[in-house]
Amino acid sequence: MKQSDAYSICKKHIHREVLIKTAQGTFRGTIVKVSGTKVYLKQSRNHSKAHISFLPFILPLVLFDLLAIFLVDAGRPFCPVRPF
Repeated sequence: MKQSDAYSICKKHIHREVLIKTAQGTFRGTIVKVSGTKVYLKQSRNHSKAHISFLPFILPLVLFDLLAIFLVDAGRPFCPVRPF
């Protein structure tokens, strides 16, 4: 996925819960901010694991590493980008 495509898709879906697939793994959360080169994702809490921090964890992901972005919407998955 080109960086400009990833930027526009992330900007369009800000404050929505998404599933982002990168070369390093898959991340689920809500997009809170998009800059020129990064997307900031507030990760969804996994209730089966204990959390060390009381603050919400924001994960910065580099836009050119993104492979696919999926919307997570009430059990009805929608893929705005066709994965490879």
